[in-house]
Amino acid sequence: MLGKTVEEHPLRAAILTVSNSRTFSDDTNGLMIQSALANYGHQVVDYAIAKDDKKEITQHIHNWVCSVDVVITSGGTGMAKRDVTLEAVVPMFDKELPGFSSMLTYFAYRRVCGVQALAYRSAAGLIHQCYVFCLPGLPSLIKTGMEKVILPELFHLHTEIKK
Repeated sequence: MLGKTVEEHPLRAAILTVSNSRTFSDDTNGLMIQSALANYGHQVVDYAIAKDDKKEITQHIHNWVCSVDVVITSGGTGMAKRDVTLEAVVPMFDKELPGFSSMLTYFAYRRVCGVQALAYRSAAGLIHQCYVFCLPGLPSLIKTGMEKVILPELFHLHTEIKK
C-alpha cells in the first residue's frame, strides 16, 4: 500500500546525464539532481552517463522503467544535431505531460535566461508506471526544473497513477 507522504513511501529514482564529454568526476548536473531528490526524501537507486546516442539513451530508460518510480535525464535536449534525448525518449511515452515543458519554459524565461528559453527543449511523460522527466543540461534550468516544477508535484503525480 502506498503511504500518504514521501516519508512513508520515498520514491525510487534513476538519473541519466546525456553528454559526450561528462564523466562521473565532473558531472555536476547529475549530482545536483541527486541532491535535490535526496532533500525531498527520495532514493536514488541508479545513476548513469550516456553519450548523445538514441540507442544508448533508450536502453537506459528501458532498463529502469520497470524498477523505479521516476527517471530524470539532463542534457541532449538542445537544437544541435547531436541533441537526441527527446527523440529517443518521447516515442516511449504511454502518456505525455505537455504542461511540464510549458511550465519549465515559463520559469526559464522569467527567472533564468529570458528569450533564450526558446532554444531549450524539455519533455515529461509516463512509461508503464514510471515518470520520466527530460531536462536541458543548463545547470540553472535543472535547478529551476527540480525546485519549481518536478519536486513539488512528483509525489502527487505518483499517487495518481496508483489509483
